[in-house]
Amino acid sequence: MCHSCIAATWGKVVKHSSGIPHSAVNTVQEAEVDVRLAAEANDDEATGEDGEEFNFDLVNQLIQKSRGSTEFGITTADWHKELYDEVPEGYATALEGGIEFVDVVAGVTAMPLLRDVETESSPRFCLRLTPRPTFGLGLVFNKALVHWFCVLGPLESACKRLGVTQVNTLTLHSEGGGRLGFPFWVYDAVAEAYRRGLFQRVGVSHPNTSAKAVSKVAEELRRRGVGLACVFVCLSLLDRKKLALAEECRAMGLQVIATEALGRDELASGRYTAANPTGGEISVPRFTLSQLMPLRPLHEALATVAQRARQRCEKQIETTTVALQWVCSKGANPLCDVSTEVNAKALVACKDWTLTPQEVDLLDKAADEVGKAGRRGR
Repeated sequence: MCHSCIAATWGKVVKHSSGIPHSAVNTVQEAEVDVRLAAEANDDEATGEDGEEFNFDLVNQLIQKSRGSTEFGITTADWHKELYDEVPEGYATALEGGIEFVDVVAGVTAMPLLRDVETESSPRFCLRLTPRPTFGLGLVFNKALVHWFCVLGPLESACKRLGVTQVNTLTLHSEGGGRLGFPFWVYDAVAEAYRRGLFQRVGVSHPNTSAKAVSKVAEELRRRGVGLACVFVCLSLLDRKKLALAEECRAMGLQVIATEALGRDELASGRYTAANPTGGEISVPRFTLSQLMPLRPLHEALATVAQRARQRCEKQIETTTVALQWVCSKGANPLCDVSTEVNAKALVACKDWTLTPQEVDLLDKAADEVGKAGRRGR
């Protein structure tokens, strides 16, 4: 098996999730070493001294299992240096609860705070990095310099600030307009970073992405021996425009990671309602009744499903947990801001249970009703 084929296949492995036992994760990690060694050897060298060929079936089985599993993650995208001088308490709560996938945005997240946290769990960082623009000079300057400037330099700097030698996932990130796509030297730089062991898998994040654009990015990476592993989409009960894209990406074998899984300002969480505009806090209400009343059908459905889930699962389940589980029901992996203890506990409570089809249908119908009311009000 050629280097590019092996790397492309391996890039799609989701190495750790709530659906894969820890022992299986260790097996995957050991297999990765064997895969890389086999990728660097020719077909003859890939055969061991005892004449047995490397068993790729185990890797393929783990790949298939990981695609169907769900992984919950922490997002620190809004943890700006100007807002936080220490990591919120919810971060440690989530890590100790087994949520180890941590989304970090280069240039935004206060990375040294995450580096200095002392916990028993080791976070697996997903770094969203925007390649530096070269303003057309990528065709003029030395290739090594361009690679360092647009990707390698920022990636190495972020790893240093996080206190790690590599990140679990490097996500090519953009918040601007236009279409998803990068110059060829960005793909070359990503491939070089992969060969250097600076990340284990790669993803893409763009507000205007499409299945066609994702497929093109995947092809560019595959040609360089790197497999696209995941795609970030904005998805919540109050923003379902990317549902079709999520399904198409999953059909391509990609993991879908949902940002803003609780909606804008967490209004899809069911925590802030017309009857409880402060979310149970002793404070000035964050929202007005005119903002909350149109969401009442969804909030009532969330409360109903939470009550049913508590009875069925015999555990404490709040509406925030239900909103995150709805995202999972659509085949996506939700990210949650755990700057509050409430959100951290709700995220941890997502583990080891799922919504029933009837509960998903109830939430879908409520979201439809809210959407229709919103369109009528425009």
